[in-house]
Amino acid sequence: MMKRKKMISGLVLILVAAVLTSCNKENCEDCITGDQVSQYALDKSIVEVNTTMVATGFETIFQATVTDSAQQAQFCQAFIEPIRFLDDQSGYFFVESNNAWMVAHATNPQLIGTYRYDVQDANGKYYVRDMVNTILFSGYGFVEYYFDNPASGQVERKIGFVKSIPAAQFFIGSGFYGDPAEVFYSANDANLKIAEQATIAMAHGIGGVLQNIYADTTDRVNFIRQVIEHVRFFDNQSGYFFVYDFNCYNVAHAIQKNLVGQNLYDYQDVKGNYVIRELLAVSKNKPEGGTYEYWWNNPVTSQEEPKLAFVIKIPGIDYFIGSGIYLK
Repeated sequence: MMKRKKMISGLVLILVAAVLTSCNKENCEDCITGDQVSQYALDKSIVEVNTTMVATGFETIFQATVTDSAQQAQFCQAFIEPIRFLDDQSGYFFVESNNAWMVAHATNPQLIGTYRYDVQDANGKYYVRDMVNTILFSGYGFVEYYFDNPASGQVERKIGFVKSIPAAQFFIGSGFYGDPAEVFYSANDANLKIAEQATIAMAHGIGGVLQNIYADTTDRVNFIRQVIEHVRFFDNQSGYFFVYDFNCYNVAHAIQKNLVGQNLYDYQDVKGNYVIRELLAVSKNKPEGGTYEYWWNNPVTSQEEPKLAFVIKIPGIDYFIGSGIYLK
């Protein structure tokens, strides 16, 4: 198992070394105004969290069950192929080996099996070399380069993030394009957006693997439990995933293992809310996913606190997955 999963997404503190004292069009990319988070900083957090959580899930699976390199490559492609994220759907994943061979690619499978070390971007930058060096010497990090944006069809600046998968000697990458609009979010709204984008990505990745690799029910359940097991996000590690079936049985829970296998249809929180049946209703009625507020134990404080969760149906199976934020 990986020792420590650095799921960084603290937003207000994580992406900026210090609060900027001035903010204008020339220097507002990472800008914070009070407790406001810029669109640039939010996109950067989403990319880092999504990439790191998938790397964490892959590492867990590759250490536990999928140990053959060819099967690992197949698994990567099945997981990442259906995933798109960010508001314009320009977010996607690719996986390369540590010696720069393309292993899997969500939008351009023709690249699979090609050697990438000497590839240059539109400005002549050897960006894959930068990725490889980042992985070998730091394990993770951001790399800036120019690349085709699948949403616009244009070559644009891309802020990429790469994270190592040591068990396979692979790394996974993602990124966002261009110069985001000057939009700002409260810390809660930004954190909820991160949880939403992470949940959507994980739902579609799980769905891709269930469709293409695991047919047996036991194998499916074990895979789901493993892939979310070590995923944590937010500075205080309060972000995690849970999965229920459409009968309100808990399939997997990253934190509260005592819930696994239990039917929580009649569970009520401290305010009398039927939590799981309401989350089920959201996942059934909103194909794009939706939110529901209730009270739940915060693993950081061990107290019942208001939580705003985002849930979405996992494609191809009557399960839903969720994560959320504890409200301040």
